[in-house]
Amino acid sequence: MATIGLRGQEAPRPNRLAWFEGFPEPLPEGIHELALESTSQMLRPDLERSADGRSFARLDGEAWQLTGDWALRAGSSRINVRARVSYRSGGIADQAIWNWHQLFNMPQSGREDAPKNRLVYHLERDGRVIGDLSRAGWALMDLDVAWIRPFGTAEAGGRVGASIQLPTGRQSDFSGSGGTDGLVGAALWRQHGRWRFSGQVERVWLGLPEHSPLHAVMDQTSFSRAWATLGWVGEGPGLLSGLGIEVSLGYAGSPYRTGLARLDRAGWQQHWTLRHTRLPRWRFGFSEEAGTFTAPDLSGFLAYRFGD
Repeated sequence: MATIGLRGQEAPRPNRLAWFEGFPEPLPEGIHELALESTSQMLRPDLERSADGRSFARLDGEAWQLTGDWALRAGSSRINVRARVSYRSGGIADQAIWNWHQLFNMPQSGREDAPKNRLVYHLERDGRVIGDLSRAGWALMDLDVAWIRPFGTAEAGGRVGASIQLPTGRQSDFSGSGGTDGLVGAALWRQHGRWRFSGQVERVWLGLPEHSPLHAVMDQTSFSRAWATLGWVGEGPGLLSGLGIEVSLGYAGSPYRTGLARLDRAGWQQHWTLRHTRLPRWRFGFSEEAGTFTAPDLSGFLAYRFGD
C-alpha cells in the first residue's frame, strides 16, 4: 500500500464563506502541495435584499484558484506557508448547472431569474458599499503562515497548530480582510483496517482594522469551523482495489449580521475526495454546499503533493 499522503489526516478542503475568501485557511499538515480549485456560487435574486431594507447583496460568479503550500521542518514541528492566486469571472458553468438540474428535475434555485455567466460580487449596508467585484481578473489572496506540531503515528495520531493570515489581498474586492487574522486548531485521526476516521476543529479570529467597512455587517470577529471525515483506504494496484474515497462534512460559523438569513447562518458543505494507489501523490474531489448559501454552491479540485 502506498503511504504517501496517508501518514496522517490531510488538511480538509476549505468551506469558505460566500463572497469573502479572506478568512484564514484550514490548518495544514505541513506538506509541499499544489492545488487547483474551481468554484461556482450564486445567491438567489429574490434573496438579495434584507427584510428591513438595510442590506443589499448580489453574488454570482466563478473562480479558478491556484494554491501553493511550502513546508519547512523545524525540529518536531513544521512551518507551512500557503499562497493563493485567484482568477474570478462570470465563467461558463451556468448553463451546465442548469442542464444538470433540469436532467434530474431539480429546482433551479433562482437561476432562471439571473443572467448567465455574469460576475457580480457586491455587498452594501445602509447604502455603504462594503465590497464590490464586477470586472474579471486576477487577485492575490491573503497569505497564510502556520505552525504545526504533529503527534502519534499514521494509524492513530493528531496535530495541533496555529496560523496567521497576512493582508496581501484587498478587502474592497473580497480577496482579503484588510487586517492580520489568526487561527488555532487541532486534528485527530485513527485507522481501523481499511477504514479511516478523522476530524478537525478550529477557532478563527479576525483582526479587522478599526475603520474597516466589514464592521458594519459583522457583529463578532471570531467564529468556529469543524470537519468530520470517514474514509476507505485503497490497497493494491487494481482499478477498484486501489481506489480510496473520503467523505467529509464541514461546518463554518458565520460572523455576518446582514439581515440576510442565507448569509448570516452557519454554512455546511459536503466534501468528496478520491485517490488511487497508482497515483499516490494525487487527490481529486468536489464539494457542495448543503442547504445554505453561506458556502460556495459547487467546487472541484485536484491536488499534487511534492516530497514526503
